[in-house]
Amino acid sequence: MSTSPEIANSVILSVEMFIVLSPILLLSFGIVLSLLLIAWRRSQKMIALFTQFILLTTLLLTLHLLSGDLLVGSGVPITTLLNVDRFSYLSLVLICFSALAVVSLSRSVLKMEVEVHDEYYLLILLVALGAGILVVSDHFASLFLGFELLSISLVGLVGYFREHKHAVETGFKYLILSAAASSFMLLGIAFIYSQTGNLSFAVSSNVMPWSAQPLQVFNSVGILLLFSGIAFKLSLAPFHFWSPDVYQGSPTPITLLMATVSKVAMFTVLIKCCFSQNYFNNESFIEIITLVAILSMLVGNVLALKQQNIKRLMAYSSIAHFGYLLIVLTVSSMQNTEFAWQGALFYLSAYLLANIAIFTVLLISEKNKGDMSGDRSIDINDWHGMFWKNRLAATLVVFSILALAGIPLTMGFVGKFYLLNQAVIFESWWLISGLVIGSGIGLAYYLPLIFTLFKDEKTLEIQEPVGTRVYVVTTGKQLFMLTLLISSLVFGIFPDLVSQFIYR
Repeated sequence: MSTSPEIANSVILSVEMFIVLSPILLLSFGIVLSLLLIAWRRSQKMIALFTQFILLTTLLLTLHLLSGDLLVGSGVPITTLLNVDRFSYLSLVLICFSALAVVSLSRSVLKMEVEVHDEYYLLILLVALGAGILVVSDHFASLFLGFELLSISLVGLVGYFREHKHAVETGFKYLILSAAASSFMLLGIAFIYSQTGNLSFAVSSNVMPWSAQPLQVFNSVGILLLFSGIAFKLSLAPFHFWSPDVYQGSPTPITLLMATVSKVAMFTVLIKCCFSQNYFNNESFIEIITLVAILSMLVGNVLALKQQNIKRLMAYSSIAHFGYLLIVLTVSSMQNTEFAWQGALFYLSAYLLANIAIFTVLLISEKNKGDMSGDRSIDINDWHGMFWKNRLAATLVVFSILALAGIPLTMGFVGKFYLLNQAVIFESWWLISGLVIGSGIGLAYYLPLIFTLFKDEKTLEIQEPVGTRVYVVTTGKQLFMLTLLISSLVFGIFPDLVSQFIYR
């Protein structure tokens, strides 16, 4: 019995779609298995190892598919909701790596707790799944589904340790921020749909025949509201209020989860949406992007100058860095979008690596401070003379801070060079000025933090009380920090290793 060519082609396409979507399906299947595992036996060690296994397997599977030939051209569409391309997979690699680091760091925190925290790891998997849906979204419905899955899971994680000092306040504030972001985004999507009649990112010319004309009022308001909702999650100015409070009050691994997984996913879907619908052709939208970018660069860096708490400092630093990243949205034509993607992913990689390194050392500092169940705040003064206590941790912080500051021979410098080149191509001199001025202001709080690490050992002995703990680090964390340090050095000196992988 022969098979018609149409049926054969549909079967091949379905198999291809299944293979391409397999990392997201693996995360979903891992969540179901986690629920069954919890129902069968409540074991914190077992669920932690299983969560690490799922994330590591997803990471390796994504890397394997990236090396193949499935993802060519504009990607593989899966119904009208999803479109999986190479850039989506690259973002998923960053998400899985960050989530894997968060789970590994969380194990030492949860050992201090009496209760069995199976749900904690389940929520992290849900965050990773929500982020994965976001980066492959090609439709406003899938965007909102991934956004809500990500946000609701993070709300539970932010206030998870309810006995901590600021747990209730932090959870409430993040809930309000997420609700505001959802409201703005949903209303914006409704306005866009009222004018286009389509919820897909790639709106065709026959759906929106006036696309060559200036955008109508409702469509413009809808785009503005949609961008505002995403800006809440990215903590862009002037949508950044309460973000430093949430950073400070959340458990350190969850703060890292918000700073990396959540923001990588939201920025990726912002780029996909803007490039798919050619928003860069609208002068009003580009003016808004330019204004928010410059405001974020200046506000983030200026407000960070007086911060003493490390988490709050990293929060304001994040505001500035995503202000820099908005430069990639100012492309002049569709031909420049691949270079913009390359610059954005390289900068996100540098930002992610630096944040994981700093929060790893921050977690070690909290543990050695002996205040894991209280305020747990680490100030700059707590890092005085760290180089004389733990040279590996101090060296890792130094290279991470230099990368965030954009000093040469670091990934951060190469990332800022990409952004600067993008702004020059677009001839956006205001963005170039904001990038240069913001980076200069950033040095005013980055460099003193580095100097603090090398405070004179003799002065340290006089000022510190007798019996102060040294920085005790397990062998596993030492290997993890050494890996981060080597990666920072290699990718900073040889950035082509990352660039060629992204652009291949």
